[in-house]
Amino acid sequence: MGADNQSSDTGDSHEMGEILRSELPAPREQDLAPEPIEEDIGKIPQAAETPLEGVDGDKETWKLLMVNQLNALAIKIRTSTSEEDFLAVESGVKNILQQLEPTKTLPLGTDGRRELGISLLESLSNIILFNLLSLNRNRQYLDIACHCSEAALSFLPRDHVEIAEWIFNAARCFQLRFELAGALEDIESAVVGMSTALRITPPGHPQQLFRVEALAVVYQRRWTRLYKSEDFQKAMENFSLAYNLAAKGSAIIPALFTKMAELYFSWSQAHKNEVQALDAAIECQKSAVNLTSETDERLPGYIQRLGRFYHLKFNRLGSREDIESAIDAQTKTLQLIRHDNFAKLNVMNDLGDSYGTRFAYLGDLEDCNRSIELHEQVISLATEANPNMAQYLSSLGNAYMERFSYIGNMDDLGKAFEYQSQAVSLTTQGDQNLPGRLNNLGLSYRFRFHYLGKLEDINKAIELQGSAARLLEDAQVGRNQPTLFGNLGNSFQSRFSRLHRDPDIESAISIQTKAVEATPDDHPTKPGLLDNLGTSYEFRFEHRSRLHNLNDINRAIEYKTRAVHLTPEGHRKLATFLNNLGLVHQIRFLYQNSEEDNERAIEYLSRAVALTPDGHSDKPQWLNNLGNAYKERFRVGRHPQDFGRALEALSQAVSLTGEGHANIPIMLTSLALLHSHQFEQSGSQDALNNSVTCLRKSIKSSHGQSAKKFDAARFLARLLSSNNQPGAIHAYQIAMDCLPQIIWLGEIASVRLAQTFQLSDLVEEAAAVAIQSQDIHLALEWLEQGRSIVWGQFLQLQTPLDDLTSVNPELATKLKEASDELHNTSTGIIPPENFEPDSYLRPLDWIVQRHHLVADHYDKLLDQVRQTPGFESFLRPRKASELIKAARSQPVVVINVHKSRCDALILLPNESDIIHVPLSNLYERRALKLHVPFDILPKSSQAKDELDGFRGVHPKVEKDQFEIMLGELWVCVAKPILEALGMPTDQPPEELKHIIWNTTGPLSLLPLHAAGDYTQPGMRLYEFAISSYIPMLGVLLRATQATPAHSRILAVGQEMTPGQAPLPSTKQELGCIKAHAKEPIQYLQLDGSNATVPAVISAMEEYDWVHLACHAYQLPQGPLGSSFRLYEGELKLMQILQKHFRNKGLAFLSACQTAAGEELISNESAHLASGMLIAGYPSVIATMWAIRDQDAPLVADRVYARLIKDGVMDYKEAASALHRAVGELRERVGEKAFMQWAPFIHIGS
Repeated sequence: MGADNQSSDTGDSHEMGEILRSELPAPREQDLAPEPIEEDIGKIPQAAETPLEGVDGDKETWKLLMVNQLNALAIKIRTSTSEEDFLAVESGVKNILQQLEPTKTLPLGTDGRRELGISLLESLSNIILFNLLSLNRNRQYLDIACHCSEAALSFLPRDHVEIAEWIFNAARCFQLRFELAGALEDIESAVVGMSTALRITPPGHPQQLFRVEALAVVYQRRWTRLYKSEDFQKAMENFSLAYNLAAKGSAIIPALFTKMAELYFSWSQAHKNEVQALDAAIECQKSAVNLTSETDERLPGYIQRLGRFYHLKFNRLGSREDIESAIDAQTKTLQLIRHDNFAKLNVMNDLGDSYGTRFAYLGDLEDCNRSIELHEQVISLATEANPNMAQYLSSLGNAYMERFSYIGNMDDLGKAFEYQSQAVSLTTQGDQNLPGRLNNLGLSYRFRFHYLGKLEDINKAIELQGSAARLLEDAQVGRNQPTLFGNLGNSFQSRFSRLHRDPDIESAISIQTKAVEATPDDHPTKPGLLDNLGTSYEFRFEHRSRLHNLNDINRAIEYKTRAVHLTPEGHRKLATFLNNLGLVHQIRFLYQNSEEDNERAIEYLSRAVALTPDGHSDKPQWLNNLGNAYKERFRVGRHPQDFGRALEALSQAVSLTGEGHANIPIMLTSLALLHSHQFEQSGSQDALNNSVTCLRKSIKSSHGQSAKKFDAARFLARLLSSNNQPGAIHAYQIAMDCLPQIIWLGEIASVRLAQTFQLSDLVEEAAAVAIQSQDIHLALEWLEQGRSIVWGQFLQLQTPLDDLTSVNPELATKLKEASDELHNTSTGIIPPENFEPDSYLRPLDWIVQRHHLVADHYDKLLDQVRQTPGFESFLRPRKASELIKAARSQPVVVINVHKSRCDALILLPNESDIIHVPLSNLYERRALKLHVPFDILPKSSQAKDELDGFRGVHPKVEKDQFEIMLGELWVCVAKPILEALGMPTDQPPEELKHIIWNTTGPLSLLPLHAAGDYTQPGMRLYEFAISSYIPMLGVLLRATQATPAHSRILAVGQEMTPGQAPLPSTKQELGCIKAHAKEPIQYLQLDGSNATVPAVISAMEEYDWVHLACHAYQLPQGPLGSSFRLYEGELKLMQILQKHFRNKGLAFLSACQTAAGEELISNESAHLASGMLIAGYPSVIATMWAIRDQDAPLVADRVYARLIKDGVMDYKEAASALHRAVGELRERVGEKAFMQWAPFIHIGS
């Protein structure tokens, strides 16, 4: 797949930010108060406490007292260590200001007291500034300094000869406070003050050059804060003026060039590394270096800065000469530094980064090793107190991660984790480097996910990189956004490769597209961004391949072709991009069978292998891909040389990949597939044996990779069963054991439901093989385990824990809490009070992350329970001996439909044996053919399609087509099963049996209850049996035998639903129910504007039975989003499932298609009726398609007449009541009016 584009961790506070600071001169000695002599020190406390006489007192004594107070404050400031010291200083300053206030009105030159006040205030400000570092840059002291400087100005006349200097000094205080606290008003005050001071400074003044430079610096500061171009222009103008004012050969000129270089660099960074500005920065810095003598102590810093600029230019353009220049400059800097250990460490770190960058470009492992060596030295020499320790750790972690990506040694990845984690922990919130470090730590998690396949790693990667992206957006920083956002997109892409969640791939494509669009074509990261975007389109195409939409794979080829074309020869990543381009051509070949695509795939993949040195961690994968391309050409063309090339490449790929690597199972499966192709063409037993051996090795090596184990096991099972080889049952069992991980409880229910599509017909196939092997009990177990998986998981979370509570109440409580939270979050509906986003995630992403964490915790709790004696099989798939008990009082018929054979398994009450009925007249193709007329039944209830009198779309099916289909169902299914039950089919019995049907595949979508030969008398299933359906046996096993004491009915009706066709008969229908619900039964009717979603869902919690007479909608793309149309919105199935109702009874869904399943996931019974069953209603009456509005009152009236007698509600007779009600409807509308009476069905017990 595409390579990561890691963020550079540049710009720590000691680097670019520090050198922008103005070299403000230290306060002059004459500005400081004289050191007090010993006898004066003794007088200070007394003097401080002596009341002052005011302006007219003893002038000399007053002056001495003021100076002594200043000296006392100076000592306190120099020795300040606590808050108490600051408060003492603050109090002393206030005291001095109060005593000086009367002197403001004295004329200058009167007696010197006003002049003394000015001098004292200025000295006090300078004392604080002079001691600022020892005061730990305390903001409170800076506040005093700024206040004193402003106060000094208030003592000075505007026309005073030194007014410019005083204004300038006050501006310095505000500048320093801005540096410390970042308040915008302070830099504004500094700009105004310095501009004013410079304006009144006469030309040729000794301080003019210094003030011009200082003004340039404050404009530069404001530019880097607000990024207004006028500030940049003002800064550059003043730097240029300072250069013109400086004497030729002056030592200040190199410093000015350095500051101009920094200014150009900041422009470049603010404009996405604009090359012109970066070149200007390099030229200015080169001038600074050239004008500085070898003995000047500033030279190493200037050269180091030049090296950084070259490095950054390389990152922008990818020109090899720039990274060489960076390494040369940093090497020379290291040679020049003699004594400054702090500076030496910074240079070593920069040099290590440059070697790492050159490795990423050229792939010379020596550069990577040199990078690690330098960074290791830096860490060993640096003290824990070093302010740049986080930067050093981050750089070392990046170096180890780069080497891991090349060699694949897990020790390197472990060290990358260690150092990057430490770097993040040492980085404070607000640090501009935090996003880059979070991103890099996220990359480590993603790399570990690709190597070990642990889902928690990719979730953590998304969390970290999402936080990094959010920080960048909050800060509105554009410098590294494309790369960082691209990496977040890559992580979403990686998680999609595991879970196949549509939101993940959509997020990946959206984020990666923005990253591509924000990056110019000449940027060195552009090829990687394009390649990754192409991979996301490739993944989406493969995931949605059944739609045959070639736009995605064509886009993938387009982006990956651009990536190759933009990558220069000799670049380390060229092989990666060639491999990925070859892969997408190969994928398109598999779908279009274009020989040109296969040839191009082989061409690009061969180049990738040739460019990749031995020992590179990617080489085995490249070889595997090349082998697969030759394998496909061998499959089509049957050329022996292609088999030989494929075998060589695939075998080499396996031999080069270490044990435990995540890719080993895929490679072994590819090799197995090659041998199976050879077996198909030659019939060689050796080829078959080789294929089987590879698949068994693949299964064995798939530790923690259930999807890969599942694929290999399914392949092996089919290979063995189709060739009558032993071991197929064991292979199918391995595949079945993978189902809990394939359809993982840690995913929200809608995602799990979509994932069941990948199972295809595995369950029916496995059951057919087990039946063929006469292992009927195993077939029943597999059918229960592999159908209605999502509903089964909901039931699992509702399992009573009474037995566990009696043994380990604490563990039972924890499991109950985890089960409840999983149940709630399974729906994907986020309670607002629980939404605490802490990363760059949408609300749904947040709930998914939370769901994963809870599911992991739940799995660990299950492991603990199963280690408890007596609970070894707790919540494991049920054995046949338990499943047979589902037939409590009536037979249960489980039907399996597969292309190899079709069978019925009959469970009888109080019987331990299973009756096996081969359905020899039924086969999958015939069942699908029967399904054809049923396919044209309505799948929507949109108002525009409504015809008068129907709740839903009027079905357009010819009667004879439907009658033929029902006749086939009678002959192929119903008749042989009735005969197996000992029921003669030549004459209907006096007493009807109650049969519960559990069907699979296409049969699950057909009205089996209406089966019959309607050309002959006495050959209708309804004449022999009352029919019910269930999605799985588990719903019968959890059903209670006793009838609960129910006394409350909720009836919901929508005669006039906004946007829908009117249903006038709903009023009559609800009237029928009300007539039967006499006291003591409590009856609540919600209709019209009262039937809102909140009102209905609230009432459902309180009332025992619910009747819904309204429009309904089955959502094909996401059945769990199917809904009932109420007054102001939709009551979605997900909302109902989230409630987890208890002790409910009947749910009568008098609406269209409430039991209409979806063909692609027919085994899941994913419709409203089954959802109500799982939500807690054990008995459900529903419809398979649209019903006629005027028929509904009749059916409802007859059903409730039988279920409510003498004020007693009993839903246990719901199936019988519906059977009789539909019988009466059938008599009224005619037996062959199938579309009117056949849609009504009963589901449950």
